[in-house]
Amino acid sequence: MTAAAARPPVPIVLLAANFDPILQGYVQSLSRPGGNVTGIVARWLELVAKQVELLVEAFPERRRLGVFWDELSADQFAAAKHEANARQLELRALKLENPPYDFAAAFRTLSQDGVQMLLFASSPRFPRHNAEIARLAIEHRLPSIFIIKHFVEAGGLMSFGVDFVPMMRRVASFTAKILRGAKPADLPVEQVAEFEFVVNLKTARAIGVTMPTSILLRANEVIE
Repeated sequence: MTAAAARPPVPIVLLAANFDPILQGYVQSLSRPGGNVTGIVARWLELVAKQVELLVEAFPERRRLGVFWDELSADQFAAAKHEANARQLELRALKLENPPYDFAAAFRTLSQDGVQMLLFASSPRFPRHNAEIARLAIEHRLPSIFIIKHFVEAGGLMSFGVDFVPMMRRVASFTAKILRGAKPADLPVEQVAEFEFVVNLKTARAIGVTMPTSILLRANEVIE
């Protein structure tokens, strides 16, 4: 056996955002990871279903849902598709390929297809374009929802997602425990329990929609 092969595996603290660590084989279960990997599950696949629910609650008369996604957010698209089918929505999906993506062309395609509201899956390739995406959603007068709050701060209509501050603190806590000698196999994987719902009323006025009181009352933050 070589010296390299005899080295113990490097402990890994993961932040599972748009994938299921059990299905991907990184851990055996959340309560018993069983290997050299532990960490936090951001539950983004569950959040996508909640996003569809919020769009339907806010705009019950709109039945044609558009979804933007790419290869890195395929699991989220699958979750959105499942929820849309359960709610008998007409789904119009557009997979973005060959980055850098042409968001202007993508918006034109879905708008020409009669999409009435829009869900943006969360890909690592999207946030750097948040201002452009928010601007295009306003130009096409499409009520849109995102996972990350920064899109709403840039002009998107709604976001429902993870509160990143406590989540990153928990990631740091896992790292500290391992540095003090804990084994990843003995540290159960945690699921994020703190979420934030943000609504941009300025954008609602810009695209000519009225947000129901029920939606505003549920929001953690309303941008005026």
